[in-house]
Amino acid sequence: MSFADDEEFSAFLSMDHMLPAITEETVTDALKGFPLSLLPDRDVEWLAMAVRRSLAITLRSVGDGPERTSDADLRAELERLAGLVESTWLELFQCDQAADSRLWEYSLRHWDGQGGTEIADGIVTGEPSDYRHFRETLGQLEWMASFMRAAARSIDVPRKQWRIPERKSLRIERGRYLAPIFEAAYGREVSANNWPSGANQKPSAFMDFYQRMVALAFGEKSTPNLSGVLKAACQIHRQDPVKFAEGFISTL
Repeated sequence: MSFADDEEFSAFLSMDHMLPAITEETVTDALKGFPLSLLPDRDVEWLAMAVRRSLAITLRSVGDGPERTSDADLRAELERLAGLVESTWLELFQCDQAADSRLWEYSLRHWDGQGGTEIADGIVTGEPSDYRHFRETLGQLEWMASFMRAAARSIDVPRKQWRIPERKSLRIERGRYLAPIFEAAYGREVSANNWPSGANQKPSAFMDFYQRMVALAFGEKSTPNLSGVLKAACQIHRQDPVKFAEGFISTL
């Protein structure tokens, strides 16, 4: 990752508060019983900072993440709103003649004569500006309904289980960003085994580390298909390791 300028870099560092659960104290507690020891030139303060900043990169806004409103629900909502606009337009278009006349009379009483034609001294004829605005707005409602329906039809509705692959992709990304932190902290290459499918097989150290950190950061105490997620993350890490901006995670 890189930044356009020092200001952008400083702004990103200010995002440290976005994962407030990751502190020196909570990381120390989360790693109780962990089988590896930090390298001599590392400490828990550094590890907490590195984990917090690396995982902060993977945060998604509500509109971009897998928990966002589904495309199917979004399409249905736009169609619902378009229907409301269309029914409002139809009601107004078919309004009672007496109601329409009252709108004309009201706008005439409040008309300053602008846009009209003066036929005698102080006497102006034409369509009152407020009533003209009313008619123009009525036409815009019809356009709005058509616009919203077209926007709704443009949304391709994916299969019902679309959240599952998106959540997996996000977990793989988290593993990829934690991989260089783990290697720098413990001096071990990241790996993932087939746990828990293998008989008496325990998770690799990286799998254990990942699970503890995402539980701390996101409350995810049991990652679905942890082995498959981290195998994919390890493969990407070996082929295209993350490159943090200089100074983003010190001494990395």
